[in-house]
Amino acid sequence: MTTDTHLERVLAAIRSDLGDPATWGAPVEMQGSLALCALNSAYSLQNTSAAVRNVLRRYREHRIDAGADPSTDSGPDLIGAMDAAGGARAFSTEILDTRAAFPKTGRLRSEAIYDALAGLADLGVTTTQQLLDHANESAAERAWCSVKGLGQQSWAYLLMNAGQSTRTKPDTMVRRFLARATGAPVDAVEATRLITEAAAALGVEVRNLDRAIWLHESPDRGPKDQEDVE
Repeated sequence: MTTDTHLERVLAAIRSDLGDPATWGAPVEMQGSLALCALNSAYSLQNTSAAVRNVLRRYREHRIDAGADPSTDSGPDLIGAMDAAGGARAFSTEILDTRAAFPKTGRLRSEAIYDALAGLADLGVTTTQQLLDHANESAAERAWCSVKGLGQQSWAYLLMNAGQSTRTKPDTMVRRFLARATGAPVDAVEATRLITEAAAALGVEVRNLDRAIWLHESPDRGPKDQEDVE
């Protein structure tokens, strides 16, 4: 089967299963807060929307109680909040009320976020705008992806949260949709191609199509999933 046929089948599945793009809703964005982008990206990996919403809610409440505005928090603001709590591990258990670790590593997600944001800060990337300005630079990507537990998928979602519309994060649910549509296994590279080309054919943002597919496939999707997380 040719790749053109794969794309045709994906487009047919999108039109059949997802409906009018005008009904898809807005993508997740946290353009003013690199802290929220980082939390949402790292905690969304192989996790439920409900769990991620709780993390974001607790962080927002903690920062508001401290007299800060979480919607504008930078990377160093989140690092500082972790330091003030006694470190990334204490911050996770005492402030976020979660011991969520990456599968197979046992490392808390907060610890990975701390290291990744510190690495970005070393490059002068502390805000979402600076992240977008350096998005195509290998040093910035490496600062995030080289941290144990993170990787290309979380990097793509970090950028998507920050406002980059041309990215997709071909996770398990997105690839499952594509595999069902094409009738063949789809790896991350092929998934990125199919989503990008399908979005162009439909005249929609890549990020919007990624989210619409994720919501269709998500086992715990609901009205609140449209607000802050995937």
